[in-house]
Amino acid sequence: MQRWHLTAGLAGATAVAALVIPTLRGPTASNLPSPAPQPPIATPGISQGFDGALQLSATLDRSALLVGSQQDRYLVIDISAPDMPGDLRRPVNLAVVMDTSGSMAGRGKIDNARMAAAELVGQLGPEDTFSLVTFSDVGRVVVPTTAVTDQSRLARLVKSIRPGGGTNLSSGLKQGLAQLSDPSLEGVRRVVLLSDGMANIGVTDVNSLAQEAGSRVSQGVTVSAMGLGLDYNEDLLTAMSDAGGGSYHFVDRPGQLAAMFSKELRQMTRVAGREVAVDVTLPQGVSLQQIYGWGATTTTDGYRVFLGDVHGGETRKIVARVHVDAPSAGTVGVADVRLRYSDADTGRLADEAVAVAAVVTPDAAVADSSTNKTAGIAAAKAHAGALLDQSARSYSSGDVAGNQRQLAQAEEDLKWMGVLYDAPELKAQVADIAEQRRAFRAAAPTSDAGLRQVKKSKESARAYAR
Repeated sequence: MQRWHLTAGLAGATAVAALVIPTLRGPTASNLPSPAPQPPIATPGISQGFDGALQLSATLDRSALLVGSQQDRYLVIDISAPDMPGDLRRPVNLAVVMDTSGSMAGRGKIDNARMAAAELVGQLGPEDTFSLVTFSDVGRVVVPTTAVTDQSRLARLVKSIRPGGGTNLSSGLKQGLAQLSDPSLEGVRRVVLLSDGMANIGVTDVNSLAQEAGSRVSQGVTVSAMGLGLDYNEDLLTAMSDAGGGSYHFVDRPGQLAAMFSKELRQMTRVAGREVAVDVTLPQGVSLQQIYGWGATTTTDGYRVFLGDVHGGETRKIVARVHVDAPSAGTVGVADVRLRYSDADTGRLADEAVAVAAVVTPDAAVADSSTNKTAGIAAAKAHAGALLDQSARSYSSGDVAGNQRQLAQAEEDLKWMGVLYDAPELKAQVADIAEQRRAFRAAAPTSDAGLRQVKKSKESARAYAR
């Protein structure tokens, strides 16, 4: 693994150098998929300036470039939603799709799943609807969509389910999506998928299952995924939750499931924007090198990142590495960023845009002093997240030495950036990665501890980049 390279001239001991981070595993210009798998989003042509619930900002890690340079810069995009009043609660239409394959019988998993789902029903009210689909060899509707007027009856039905059979995830997902297909359902419509194993019956291909999870996004139906235990395919569940516009959770121990369900429910009641997507247009002279932590698809002249639901009080971050040519003095356009979404209050389509540019100067001191600390820290976190994800994959393949090298590299890079920016948050992440490195070193790749650490690291990597 290469080190970060310093590419700009230093004007003095305190000058800030440009960073060029090598391409790591993740979406790059050469492997971005075609636009087809992305779910539909708000159509273009909506008048700009509509005051929707979300706020868009975009910046570079450095706002001035040296004349004649060709360098990689970091484009950092923030989408934020203001916090909502405590008494504001949107109606929820919830479909729980629960894995009841034979493996759920072990380690008390089915008991905890039933208990957590029953507790979840107890938090719903008559303005909400609930449905329960189970899947083993086939999907089965246990509780069709119904208003939550009799919580005790629904809880009894939830507690009656029994495990056994294979894992036909596709059948369960389709039936769960169907429970929320009625357009008259008001409020948030969310499928929460719970699985402890590999899809081994029916459709098992990751791309096909992700596409199915995103198939109802344009109708307002989103999909979240919770992985329980150590046997499930976390790459599959994250792909499904990303395409479905929901969230992904790794449930380390069954006893955490009730808390995860409750967190998911709180988020659902506070959706601010739906079908949220960001389109980035790159002008001539600027090319995409890498997007960190998100899936993306190419467009005619740039790329698109689909975010799904954004909740009140939440900020989503997209970090991309772009290559910029700066041949002559003046101003160079770097990106046009457009945010599109459906406002959760009004249903209206919002379309907001911001242009990102850099000054091109012959003065190295001006270029060196133009660093944006906040964007630089975001880039450092995204870089560390990419190394963390790559280290987990090395470990899974049996390359423990590679895993340790990549984590040590992440530590070293974050330490350097922590000193450069005097950033305590990066110092805290150095400690976190050091602890993960020790946890990997102390376990065997095939052990429960090793499998658990892989899932924890991949989840951390997503959080670092986002």
